[in-house]
Amino acid sequence: MGCGGSKTAPATETTGVPVVGKKLFKHPTMATIMQGALRKKMDASMHVTKHYNDCTYQEVQDFMVPSSVGNPFVDAPGTFDPNMKGRILDKDGLISMHRIEMEKGPAPHNLGITFAKFQEHRGYANPGYVSKAPQLGDVAPDGKILNLDPSQPPSTLLAEVKKLAEAKGSTKVIIAFEAITCPFFRAYAAEDLAKASNGVPTLHIYQREAEPCDVFDAGGMHCTSPIALKRRVFWHKTEADRRLVAAETQQFLETHGYGKGNVPMWCDTMDDTLEQLYESRPWRQYVIDANTGMVIAKLGLAPFNMAGKIKVIEEACRNP
Repeated sequence: MGCGGSKTAPATETTGVPVVGKKLFKHPTMATIMQGALRKKMDASMHVTKHYNDCTYQEVQDFMVPSSVGNPFVDAPGTFDPNMKGRILDKDGLISMHRIEMEKGPAPHNLGITFAKFQEHRGYANPGYVSKAPQLGDVAPDGKILNLDPSQPPSTLLAEVKKLAEAKGSTKVIIAFEAITCPFFRAYAAEDLAKASNGVPTLHIYQREAEPCDVFDAGGMHCTSPIALKRRVFWHKTEADRRLVAAETQQFLETHGYGKGNVPMWCDTMDDTLEQLYESRPWRQYVIDANTGMVIAKLGLAPFNMAGKIKVIEEACRNP
């Protein structure tokens, strides 16, 4: 399938259509066997409040930089501090999370995960940042999106929302901004949110990479872990880079949650216009009224409080 929903032609030098491998995980059997355990463990690590609803920007900021609200900093994945040392290797029981590509890269990447890296790649979680993303009741911002097939014309986000709604006979569409290198997304979150959608169609937008292995392998699970990727995904330098990983993610989502032919996938432009408008890194979902373009539900910053996020999508999609 191409980005807009048509079948993808065999990849050739003339078509430029991305070549997609047969599997995403380096250890697919292990990833499947461990999914339940990983969901439980990873979910617990990213539950950042006493309540079980989705979380606010402030709650995420307080968790990720605990010293900003006077709490002690523990040097572990998921938390950051202005005085922290760079992280290259993390261990969690028998799981080793080694940032191999960062380690062998040039400065400052070879320092691993630093506070400066956190500010650059997770700016919305930086204490003091105030959201500018669309709120409930706002008309969803529009913008250019790219087809997976470079020979096909681009479109716009809201034009494709309307087309998808009409094709599926739905008054609502979920806009899912995605990036496969987030370990939570590929381990279980994408699949769980697909199940929560209750048949409401989802328009998938591949955006700037969540955790490119060469510049921000935040969770340390890109290269070495049970859910390591078969192909290491680097920071997107070209549209071809983004289209390739988008096509790989499309195939993954068809297998895990949405079904064959049910993943219309497009790409954000290389200036990351939509990601900035929707503040969607590392990944995020909005539910849109297809007739008015109005935002009727939205998720908070990912991957925190997943139970609350699933509840938001379930409630918004109860009546397709």
